[in-house]
Amino acid sequence: MRYIFGPVLSRRLGLSMGVDLLPLKTCSMDCCYCEIGATTCLTMRRDRYVPEEVVIREISRVSDIDFDYLTFAGSGEPTLHSGLGEIIRAARKLIDRPIAVITNSSLFSERHVREEVAQADLVLPSLDAATQETFERINRPAAGLRIDDIIEGLRAFRSEFGGEIWLEVMLVRGINEIDAPMIARAAEEIEPDRIQLNTVVRPPAEPVLPLSRDEMLRMLRIFKGAELIPDWDWRVPDDAEERIAELLHEPMTLEDLQSESGLRYEDAVKYLKILEDDGRIARSVRDGKIYFQRC
Repeated sequence: MRYIFGPVLSRRLGLSMGVDLLPLKTCSMDCCYCEIGATTCLTMRRDRYVPEEVVIREISRVSDIDFDYLTFAGSGEPTLHSGLGEIIRAARKLIDRPIAVITNSSLFSERHVREEVAQADLVLPSLDAATQETFERINRPAAGLRIDDIIEGLRAFRSEFGGEIWLEVMLVRGINEIDAPMIARAAEEIEPDRIQLNTVVRPPAEPVLPLSRDEMLRMLRIFKGAELIPDWDWRVPDDAEERIAELLHEPMTLEDLQSESGLRYEDAVKYLKILEDDGRIARSVRDGKIYFQRC
């Protein structure tokens, strides 16, 4: 399939079936920390970048597979696709799983974009700055984008949207951490259900630096009630690996593995992702369910 990928193991979303509505790196920002690489098409133009009918047809083909979220994300900014609302509406008729949208928030100043995104169950917007100067340095937006408009758009979206909002803040050393108190105030005014603080723990496109674990812990004093989501310890503890290897001598779903192993759900997802990436376990699909088994 061209526009559907996964399901991928996500610590935030569990088994996430991805929907990519844009050509590679078509985005309204060129964030210095992006893991995918530099933006090759920096634009604010909404368009029919890929055919809606093909995307909808591909969604129908995964409707019988078991996953936690259908997630609009991928290699660019999903709200740039002018048919996003139509695709979400069609997806609701085809699948019985919750729908998530991961967005850089750039188009939330436009009411019709907010209305389209509000058809999802969960929205994961980002906010990395509270001043235009910092916004330009960290997100390097398309011409005409103003951080004040984005913050106001997020506030408006909160008042209009009845689902969950998990606001992500990416903190980068020497670029935006000094603005943390201002970002925290803006985040508090948006009133998201969760504030999730992140930093650069995976190799970024450019040589920008993360905050240390201790520095991130101090950020929790500024962002009241926030949670940390970076994963500094990207490994499987020996005892957990032994437990998983013993259980996966035969195929097992993620839910069954988590239950049998006694691991937290987030850790079970993380460990399976590491082991799958390392080729030590493999997946298969049976009767619409995804099973994992040691190789």
